[in-house]
Amino acid sequence: MKYSLIGKLFASICDSQRDPVPNTVVRLYRLEEAMNAATAYTAAQSKEVSQVFDEKQVKSRKHLFLAETTTDRNGNYSFEIDGEKHDYHGGAVAVVLYYNEMPDYGQHGDALPKNFTMFEVLLDVVQPKWRETNDGLSASWNHTMLQRIWCYILQRLDLWVICGTVLNCKSQEPIQGIEVTAMDDDIITDDLLGTAVTNSEGRFCIVYRSIDFKKTFLSPFINIETTPPFSFDSGPDVYFKFSIGGEEFYAESPSEAQKTGRKNVGNCLCVRLCLDNAPSTTQDPPAAFYEIGYHRKYHPILNIDPTSGKTTGSPTAAWNEQAFYSTIELRGSLSEELNGNPVEYKFQYAEVASPTDDISAVATWTDVTEGDIANTIIASRIVSLFPFPQSEYYAIKASGSQNPVNIVDNWIQVPQYSGSGFDIFFNGALLKLDTKKLAVATVDKASLVPGNSSTPLEKNRYFIIRMLKREQGNPATEALAGFSRALAIFNTTYQNVGQGGSQMPSDTSNELGIATLDLQELVDGGACSELTNTITVNYTAANPNLGNVSLTMYGPGATNSFAPISVASPGEEAHGSSAYTGDYNALQSCAYEVKLHAELNLTNGEQQHHTIWDRVIFCR
Repeated sequence: MKYSLIGKLFASICDSQRDPVPNTVVRLYRLEEAMNAATAYTAAQSKEVSQVFDEKQVKSRKHLFLAETTTDRNGNYSFEIDGEKHDYHGGAVAVVLYYNEMPDYGQHGDALPKNFTMFEVLLDVVQPKWRETNDGLSASWNHTMLQRIWCYILQRLDLWVICGTVLNCKSQEPIQGIEVTAMDDDIITDDLLGTAVTNSEGRFCIVYRSIDFKKTFLSPFINIETTPPFSFDSGPDVYFKFSIGGEEFYAESPSEAQKTGRKNVGNCLCVRLCLDNAPSTTQDPPAAFYEIGYHRKYHPILNIDPTSGKTTGSPTAAWNEQAFYSTIELRGSLSEELNGNPVEYKFQYAEVASPTDDISAVATWTDVTEGDIANTIIASRIVSLFPFPQSEYYAIKASGSQNPVNIVDNWIQVPQYSGSGFDIFFNGALLKLDTKKLAVATVDKASLVPGNSSTPLEKNRYFIIRMLKREQGNPATEALAGFSRALAIFNTTYQNVGQGGSQMPSDTSNELGIATLDLQELVDGGACSELTNTITVNYTAANPNLGNVSLTMYGPGATNSFAPISVASPGEEAHGSSAYTGDYNALQSCAYEVKLHAELNLTNGEQQHHTIWDRVIFCR
């Protein structure tokens, strides 16, 4: 017999609010046969049966395991159980959350806390109310976790959450479309905890990590909370700033962070905020641009360095000092309507000479056209739940079964739906911009000799991006809906770069950087020469966003002992010679490989560009 169990998981931070639990592994377990579930468990309340299991306990219950799934971004889950395979006959089941890696709850960074060990949390033991379908039996079960359980889970993951509501102080009406930024008041420098946009109910949630408020001038070597006056309290002292479209219009005094309820807060904080002079907003959820990349979530202003155009401010150090390349996802919020009418939006860009230039310096804008955009799913809608959830998708440059999003004169018309059933869900994607359509070039390096400079050096180009929105077809309602600082973008490809050295000469093209090397001994003695007492590597690595450059050697008796390679900061090029400083006599008579690695500090908002390399093989 096949069993299908579907439902949705919620969690509560504040008593009056609940939010879906996304991207989380959920497991089902059978109960021990000797256990009378009906009397011992299913009659109990969730607060009585919730338990935490460590790794040893999880392994001890392996024989009771039935199925595993992962919730989607809306907290929906779906299980399929093969009754015969698992000796399951429809009885009570234990529903468990399983954590062995960091889920995406909206925080920056996916690193697990120090000394983390996997664990499970028992949500409840339930007896599903099965009903017959064409494919077997099905049931549904929705669940909302209590605050103490959810906050305990977040604490074990080193996740800190601020949820709240922003109201008009006089009318007590919720204010939507406000960017709420949480700050930690520190004696040395105030820490940015995070930013979120209020929804139609004035609600927002900010998720951050402990490292976000434990930065000091010695970070990342020493991280500690420096609460005024200097102390070793464990939590941040919180105050808030408020913006629209990246422009701050009001900020609380940092002294608010020293008041009761704001000082040294725990990992779950509920706040109720009000503004006396709040900007007027429509009753429709806003359309706005405020993020680059789904995974790394760079804010287009707060996370862009105005002196370099590169990324900054991310608590994940490796995500900083990156220029952009290839296709980047521009993200934010969307609504079907503006002032009660269908809404449309478009993006524009302008190239500027320097990363220090800002939007006020731009006189002429260029529209992002459909040809500049990659396939982008911007919305979905659930069309059925039984026998399993099914959705339809709305996409720019749709493919397959996706519903096409209309574009008229470069204005992207937001999908509309007024029928019965589930509403359209906007996933945060506005469009995927192919930056190669803005900045692309090729440069021929066929004459480059390893060890020499690759001058003239290539440079980043800088682009400011902005979003406009309006009522569909109504220019009078056009408004700015977010913009970026000047972004450093690099898509120049190097052609005919030498590879393999003198031993196996070849070339490579279309890389976004240079990595080439040769051995001086092979240059002097010939491609098939055997080395006798020295190894001298001639190398060149180049890219305007060059990271670490290193040499490694492989073979019996080899060590990675070379004179260090220095890269100027900001890195653009490293070239010269590096001698092997290991014990040459320890190398056996054999074949060896020397490899050059060059890191490129380029990101598409999701991940970093791969490290490029070259190698030379020789005989001892």
